[in-house]
Amino acid sequence: MPACAVLFRTTKTLAFRIDGDLRAGQRTEASPASMNVKNGGIIMKKIVPLVLLFAAMIYLLPMTALLLPVEASASASTVQAPLPVPPESTSAPTEPQLPPVSDALPVEEAPLLILDERSGEVREVPVRDFVRGAVAAEMPIDYPDEALRAQAIAAHSYALACKAQADPNDPTLKGAYFSANPDQRIGYLTETVMRAMWGDAFETNRTRLYTIVDSVLDEILLYEGEPALACYHSISNGQTESAAAIWGSEVPYLVTVDSMLDLTCPDYEQSFTITKQELAQDLGTVFPDLALAGDAANWIGAIERTAAGYVHSISIGGVSCSGTAVRSALRLRSRDFTITWTEEHLFTITTHGYGHGVGMSQYGANALALTGKTYQEILATYYPGTTLGPAPQ
Repeated sequence: MPACAVLFRTTKTLAFRIDGDLRAGQRTEASPASMNVKNGGIIMKKIVPLVLLFAAMIYLLPMTALLLPVEASASASTVQAPLPVPPESTSAPTEPQLPPVSDALPVEEAPLLILDERSGEVREVPVRDFVRGAVAAEMPIDYPDEALRAQAIAAHSYALACKAQADPNDPTLKGAYFSANPDQRIGYLTETVMRAMWGDAFETNRTRLYTIVDSVLDEILLYEGEPALACYHSISNGQTESAAAIWGSEVPYLVTVDSMLDLTCPDYEQSFTITKQELAQDLGTVFPDLALAGDAANWIGAIERTAAGYVHSISIGGVSCSGTAVRSALRLRSRDFTITWTEEHLFTITTHGYGHGVGMSQYGANALALTGKTYQEILATYYPGTTLGPAPQ
């Protein structure tokens, strides 16, 4: 307590006590009826000095207060008094406080070795950049968040599975894990290509894309503890194809599953016509020994389909041809196709779906997300038997 306050309190208490004694004395001493003048005189002699002392203290009090700051100033040179703290804050900051910045950087995965198909060079691509670029290349940016998250995890898992299975002695890959053509938007693309692709919407789309990808960058699909080869395609024919049916090797989680919502896609079915000369020329690039002559109406024979409805083989000119090879030769959108000869003397080719059909249908993921499915549910639908786990650090 400040000295002036102590003095004031002491003086005030003394005054109350004197005043109380006076009033008490008056009450006590004035009550007897036999009080005489002598007693009154004695009382007056006792009271007068007290009154004079009280008056002197009142007179000297202001002068004492003037002397106290000097004493306080002298004591301040040896003892620093604490500053007052506002009641609403214990620290009383004078400006906004920023959160502490950690010096620790997040641990990132080793970069991916990707063969650039255009330049022929093997590039070291950070995993984050690849996953962001893969989602931008593989899915429309206006797909729901959950579909984009599913795509990010599938692309991340696929890249790590390719890395684990890569043959360093494969001359076609030059030591890379897989190949891509980012300039043509195949496999993944760079930020430069994103800017050209999105134009004025680049900043908005990039921010959304990066936020979504980063939210699941620490998750991948696992099968028996190893990264899953999570293949994907644009649109199925209503069912996904098994890896065994198209590549000849069984993969437990790349099996046929229903994806009937793909039938609602506006691009589900596509048709076009070509002449018999064009058909013969295109097929000749893949089947050089194929001889197509005579009535074109007899060129196309029986079709053998897989359990999922994709073309396993087709008889052309009396020769059994792989459905995959025919699709490549004719540059078809899907391996689910029909080829018919028309009265206009043209071949009409109709396809259902888009892509090889194995793994996740990207349009199907979009449709499932629109029904409220989460990315976990989407991935569980298209990759049965896999689990989500942490990405390697």
